[in-house]
Amino acid sequence: MMKKLILPILLVTTALGTAVGTAVAQSSKTAMGQISAKTQYAAPFTDPANVRADLARIDASMNATTTFQGDFTQVAPDGVVSNGRIWLQRPGKVRFEYNEPNPLLIVSDGVTLVQNDRQLETFDRVPLSATPLNYFLKENINLAEDTEVTALQKYPGQWIVTARDGSGEQEGTMTLVFDSETLALQTWIIADDFGGATRVQLSNLQYNGRIDPRKFVLREDSNRRGR
Repeated sequence: MMKKLILPILLVTTALGTAVGTAVAQSSKTAMGQISAKTQYAAPFTDPANVRADLARIDASMNATTTFQGDFTQVAPDGVVSNGRIWLQRPGKVRFEYNEPNPLLIVSDGVTLVQNDRQLETFDRVPLSATPLNYFLKENINLAEDTEVTALQKYPGQWIVTARDGSGEQEGTMTLVFDSETLALQTWIIADDFGGATRVQLSNLQYNGRIDPRKFVLREDSNRRGR
């Protein structure tokens, strides 16, 4: 079973319970909720004859992306919004650097995903392979083979893929939202089995550039941003 740690990028809420965050959440949930509405009411497969070919196109697009960096907006299950910067390098490496006042820093070195609460000076670890992020941080992404795809919905402007762990070792589902023209990843939504969902929306991405390898190293003797 997937370990339910406090990693907010995966399953649960962040610690930002401010009135401002709640107010911003309402506007963000309105826009991002359109994805949920489509997923809930549309047929699981809008083009069933081409599912395998469509998944292969998505795989090819993601496999062609070796790195990206940009901004992210996270909406937690309770509606609280957090923002920050993301750096991703396949295979296996990612860094989520939350803007203040959120004290969290999440880093994967390719093997272990570590959450650092810079305010509490705590470090929590989980194997990357035990998280849904592993599916699109792999060196060779193959959604049809690595996951159980439960929906592939094609709309003007968006393709939406929902999958779960085919082995049954991880709970919940992951939904990936792509631009229908470029098949660039725009959003992911990780839902648990209790009705909670964490949404992460990407923006201002720069692709396939060099990223300082120190971004994917987290030293416990320092809580300074950028280490």
